Amino acid sequence: MSKSPAYARWLNTMVLARKESGDNEFEGCEEILAFINIKEDAGSIVKMTDLVQSLLFGTGPTVHRKVSVLAKRGLIKISASASDGRAKDISLAKSGHALLKERSQQMALMLKS
Repeated sequence: MSKSPAYARWLNTMVLARKESGDNEFEGCEEILAFINIKEDAGSIVKMTDLVQSLLFGTGPTVHRKVSVLAKRGLIKISASASDGRAKDISLAKSGHALLKERSQQMALMLKS
C-alpha cells in the first residue's frame, strides 16, 4: 500500500495521462468543465465573463480558446443569454457530463488501489 496520499497519487496519474495523450489543445479544459458543473449544480448560469473574471483559467484569450475547444468537441453548449443580449451562457452538454462521470469513475478505481 502506498504511503502517498490518495489525492497526490490521483493528481500525478492525471498529469501523466495528459502528457501521454499528446492532446495539448485540451490542457486546462477539464478544469473549466468542472467549474461549469459546480456552478450549474448550485443553480447558477455560467457566462463567458464568469470564466474570464474568475482568473482561474488564464487570460481572456486563453479562456476563449479553451471554451472554443470544448464547444468544438461538443462538451459544452454556448447560447445567447436571455438576460443580456451581449453575453453568452455556457452549459455542459451530455457529453461533458459523461466525461466528468468517466473521470470520477477512473478516480474511484485509482483510489481503491
